[in-house]
Amino acid sequence: MGKIFDYNNNFFAGISRVSDTIILNFLFVICSIPIVTIGASTTALYSVSMKATRDEDVYAVKEFFKQFKENFKQSTIIWLIFLMVFTFIGIDFYMCSLMANDTISMIFKFIFTIVSIIIGFIFIYAFPLVARFENNIKNTLMNAILMSIKHLPYTLIMLFLTLMPIGGFALFGQYWGQIVFLNTCISFGVVAYINSMFLNKIFNKYIQE
Repeated sequence: MGKIFDYNNNFFAGISRVSDTIILNFLFVICSIPIVTIGASTTALYSVSMKATRDEDVYAVKEFFKQFKENFKQSTIIWLIFLMVFTFIGIDFYMCSLMANDTISMIFKFIFTIVSIIIGFIFIYAFPLVARFENNIKNTLMNAILMSIKHLPYTLIMLFLTLMPIGGFALFGQYWGQIVFLNTCISFGVVAYINSMFLNKIFNKYIQE
C-alpha cells in the first residue's frame, strides 16, 4: 500500500507531467497573444519541454519565464524574420489566386508550397536550437536548415505534429470551439513535449560530437 502514495512512483510522475504540460501550454498561449512575443514563447516552451523529456528536475513556471527573458531578443528577431517570410508567401498565394491563367497559377502555387514547407522545416528547429545552444542568429538558422535536411524523417513527423493545432481549424472547422479549448489547454504543450523527444535525440548527437 505504501507505494500507492509514493510521490516518486510512475502514477504521480505522470500526473505531474500532465499538469506541467497544461501549465506550459497556458503560459505559451498567454505570452504569445502580443504576436511579437511568439518567438520567445516558443523558445521558452521548448526549453522546458526538452528538459522535462531529459528527466531533469525543473519547475515549469519559473523555468519558462527564465528562458523567455534570457532568449527574448534573439528569439524575437528570428520570429520577425519568419513572420515577414510567411507574410510574403501569403501575399504570393493571394496574387496567384488572381491570375487569369489557371496553369501558371497552379505552377506558382506549387513553387510557393514547396518554399513554405522548407521554411516550416527551418521553423521546427530554430527556436529549440536557441533554447539548447548558444549561437548567433545566422548560425542558428543555418544549423536549422542543415539539421532539418539531415534528419528529414524526424523533421516531417515534427512538422506534421506542429501543424496539427492550427490545421484542426481547416479540417474540423465545425468544431472550432472544441479546437480553441484544446489549443488553449493542452495541444501546443503536447506537441512540444513529443517533438522534444525527437529533438533531444537529434541534439545529443551533436553534443557528443
